[in-house]
Formats: sequence, structure tokens, C-alpha cells
Amino acid sequence: MFCQNCGDKLKVGAAFCSNCGAKAQQDNGDTQRADLVGFSERYNSPDILEAARKNRKSSIGCMWILVFVPLVGFPIAGLLMDDFPFGESVVIGVGIALMMLIVNLFGLRRAKQPMWEGVVTNKFSKERHHHNRTNDESDTYSTYTEYTTVIRMDTGKEKKLIERDSQRDMYDYLAVGDRVRYHPTFDTYEKYDKSKDRIIYCNVCRMMNPIQNDRCKRCNNLLFK
Repeated sequence: MFCQNCGDKLKVGAAFCSNCGAKAQQDNGDTQRADLVGFSERYNSPDILEAARKNRKSSIGCMWILVFVPLVGFPIAGLLMDDFPFGESVVIGVGIALMMLIVNLFGLRRAKQPMWEGVVTNKFSKERHHHNRTNDESDTYSTYTEYTTVIRMDTGKEKKLIERDSQRDMYDYLAVGDRVRYHPTFDTYEKYDKSKDRIIYCNVCRMMNPIQNDRCKRCNNLLFK
């Protein structure tokens, strides 16, 4: 459940929002609006197209930073550190740079894929354990909760959205039976029927907003309504 005033996530059973102090309101069924049923055409608006251009430009810039930092940084470390052979530092730097380049190229390629639609078919959570090795080579284990939202694409393929711990926005936002559209430019999901919702998800910056907002309170881009 989310705050109607600021869009922040509410704690279970909370009477007031811990972020803005507004009184928590329960959905009484009077928020249904016919104009909030259907996928938005705002993804074609000039504002959103400009946001998509900036997003791609930023992604390309980050890609080159992640490539050049290890490519230059490791050889420099090899020259400055006596216990780090220069040849080994070059090999490690080139290897990490190539890995970063491949990962980011796949991300840019995914952003060019066409939009697709599907239906949420399942949601479940599971406790996971992570093995940690400390500096003194002792073993420790941490526990976290993994949240999975399953979407059956219209093509018949299955897409799993995996989140963990408090970063479970889609798990909370989407319900089984919801029809969704995937926007590859921003790697975000839009809900078809928003008529019963009190909050709306920004497809540009992923911020939760009160449903009455027309623009995102964080990035000021149009919300997909």
C-alpha cells in the first residue's frame, strides 16, 4: 500500500505515512476512473522522446566510463605497486573492460527492442542465503528475501521480474491478472488498468506518485496515463 499524498510505501497497518505524515487512507472503491483504463500514448510525446534520448546518451556515457576506468586504472596500479606485476595488471584491466563493454552493449541492444505486452500470472517470495568470504577467510552467511513476479508475454514466453528485500516495487505494484506493457527504452512496465490505483509508477525514473499527479514529482516527466 502507498501513501495517497506523497506516493511513499506505507508500512503494514500504518495509520500515518512515515515520509510525509499524511493519514493512511484505505481504498473504498470510489477511485475507479474510466480514463485510467488502457495503455498510454504518452510514450510518443516530445517530452518522453527527449527523456529517452537523454537516457540513451547517459547510458552510452556510463558505458565508456566503465570501460576506460579498468583499462587505464589497472595498468597504472601495476606501475605504482611493487607487488602487482604490470603484465598481470594489463591483462586484468583489459579483461574487465571487455566484460563491461559486452554487458553494456547488451543493455543498449535491449533498449532498441520493440515493446511487448503480457499478463501477470504469478507472484511468490522466497528466503535466500548468500555466502560471504571475509578477509580472514572465514565464512559468513546473510539472509535476504527474493520476490518474483511472473509475466506471460503475448508471444507465449515467460518473463520473471526478480527483486529483493525492500526493493520490491513491481512486486507490490502489480497483481496477478494485471495486463502490462514493457517499455524497453526505460526498462519499465506500465499497467493497463490503473483505475483502482491510488499511486502510479513513473516509467522514466521509476518513482511512485499519487494517481492524481500528471507529472512525476521527481523527474517532472509525464506519467503514462
